[in-house]
Amino acid sequence: MRITGFLRNTALLVLGSAFHLGAFAQGVTADDVLFGTTRAMSGPMASITHEVFTGAGAYLDHVNAQGGVHGRKIRLIALDDGYDPARAVANVKRLIEKDKVFALFGVTGAPTNMAIMPLLAEAGIPSIAPLTASEALRKPFNRYVFHVMCGIADEIDKIAEHLAIRGINKVGVVYVNNAFGQEGMALTERAFAAHKIAIVTKNGLESNSADTEEVSAYIAKSAPQAVFLLTIGKQTIDFVKAYNRQAPGAQYFGTSSMGLHIIGKALGKDGAGMVTTQATPFPYSATNNIVMEYQKIMTQRGLKYSFESMGGFLYAKFLVEGLRRAGRDLSRERYMHSLETMGKVDFDGYSINYSKTDHSGTRYVELMVLSRDGEIRR
Repeated sequence: MRITGFLRNTALLVLGSAFHLGAFAQGVTADDVLFGTTRAMSGPMASITHEVFTGAGAYLDHVNAQGGVHGRKIRLIALDDGYDPARAVANVKRLIEKDKVFALFGVTGAPTNMAIMPLLAEAGIPSIAPLTASEALRKPFNRYVFHVMCGIADEIDKIAEHLAIRGINKVGVVYVNNAFGQEGMALTERAFAAHKIAIVTKNGLESNSADTEEVSAYIAKSAPQAVFLLTIGKQTIDFVKAYNRQAPGAQYFGTSSMGLHIIGKALGKDGAGMVTTQATPFPYSATNNIVMEYQKIMTQRGLKYSFESMGGFLYAKFLVEGLRRAGRDLSRERYMHSLETMGKVDFDGYSINYSKTDHSGTRYVELMVLSRDGEIRR
């Protein structure tokens, strides 16, 4: 178990039942509010989630340094699930029953989030900013889940539109062989058909990348004009390197789930020309107030910029905005009500408009491209 003061690995000692005093809601004291997360600190998503929580931690440290929200510091207990749904379920049970957290934040991945859904309603606990673009977590509506990032359907539609504009109409698709990848594959078939793009070959890739060589050879046999990747982190790196040996100079397209900052550095020239969607503002140029705030807070802490940490920064801002609007007399119901009734919240074009029947999050999507040196360009 890791209990963080976000950027510093400090120990948080909870004496007796300090987080379960009768005068306050579970996870709330006079001085603190306790959030919990189960996330991939190991496994294929580890590098991506590390970046996300670096950005979230930077903002929450900033808020805590200013006295917190309504006099309360925000604390976080983080448990590692290795991107394993069974471990995620065990972790969430512990967070709810033993650690007595107020709410969940940043639970990582579609399979893990799907697995914990029954626990949310059972405990009446909200889950804020799950790190997944899965549409299955948005429909049917779940009042305990508050998305911030856009859904994968928006990202796939953006790629399909771009392919059609460029005249690329014969594409191979590689997807991670889990709930996220299978859902993404179905959405891709629908979006590509709408733009008259043929999927000439497709194949699933195991989460541990064990079948990378086999899948890359299978896709290469059909000689697609381009390859669309519904993969994450290290899977993407392994596949692109393997496929480049089969088909040098291949053109790749992908989504933000790949973790562009991570794969760009690892791929270098192997990823040159790769086009991906990004679900957060461009973090490297101070073009608006929200990016300037992000850069200032990250720089003060000696941290580097990335799309992933920019996302975490924004997710933490929405978490804090809900706490501010809920007021000092904090409860789970009051917190969820504050989120549902906040109306449109806009951070320089990155906006969310929750309601009592829609917690879908933003629809913000941009296209980016990797250069030969692994840098990200607009």
